[in-house]
Amino acid sequence: MKRNKPGVLLVRRGIPVLLLSWLVVVSACQSKTPKPGVEQVEALTRGTAYVQIEEILDGAPPSGTNISKLLLERSLSMHGFKLVSRDQADYIIEGTLECDYFQDLSFDFNDQSQHLEHQYHGKFDGHLISRSSGGEVVQDLSFPEPLMNGRTQMELAQRDIRRRSATIIAENLLRGKILGDPEVRGLLDALTDPLDGRFYNQIQDEMLQIGARAVPHLLEALRDDREVRLEGSYPEFPALEEGELKVYHIADLTLRDILDRDSGLDPLSSDDYLLRVRIAWQWLWEDFQQIPQNLRVRVEQRGTKAPAPIDR
Repeated sequence: MKRNKPGVLLVRRGIPVLLLSWLVVVSACQSKTPKPGVEQVEALTRGTAYVQIEEILDGAPPSGTNISKLLLERSLSMHGFKLVSRDQADYIIEGTLECDYFQDLSFDFNDQSQHLEHQYHGKFDGHLISRSSGGEVVQDLSFPEPLMNGRTQMELAQRDIRRRSATIIAENLLRGKILGDPEVRGLLDALTDPLDGRFYNQIQDEMLQIGARAVPHLLEALRDDREVRLEGSYPEFPALEEGELKVYHIADLTLRDILDRDSGLDPLSSDDYLLRVRIAWQWLWEDFQQIPQNLRVRVEQRGTKAPAPIDR
């Protein structure tokens, strides 16, 4: 049975530091028993980047925020790329995202029609340019086949098709042959392979040795609910049943050791607590990387919740 925890505490290993329900506070206090290499972790720096994405919605530029550009810049910043002007960038991501209305999907029964959702098609024509390759295109990021997405309300449908499309572009970019990190992705996938032959603790240690470079992928893995198919030892849970341990549990433990904080997540944590943990780690990494304010998530919620004790 899952238990509910009212708040999230990210604590330094050995010396607790109180955090608000949704807030991560980075403490200056020292850990009593840091893991080897923890204190040597530095902010992730992988180069400089520039994003130029044009959005076309139903044949015209949409008003308001360029969602694709925002999400791509956020993803690049989280992965250690500093955003700069085009002439200073090591990497340039450019292209055009076109989103066109497809249909009003409805359910027809007995001469009556019920609206279900507005569906849009999204397709992207773009690429990655590298300065080190003489300004040549080094990766095609296009998806020429329409990507369909739908929501009940028109405004949400128009927003979500751009969000979904931008997510696909970012995944293709940051898991691709140029900017991807197959070592970390391979280790995360190995957790689900019963024929791998290692204990999951060994894979956790390998990711720990990679250090800050693994963190963005571990943050993404906090949403990975695949079952861990390897044997191992989980702190304070010596007899877990098959299917109880997920990839996100190992991601959380590895973040704990790399960043020297403890979220308190365990196999009995509720889904609501897992959501809070995801945001807490995200905020901590944003602070650690000094992510620009306009690219941070849920900024308005920082500091708006009352302090809450953690159920330990």
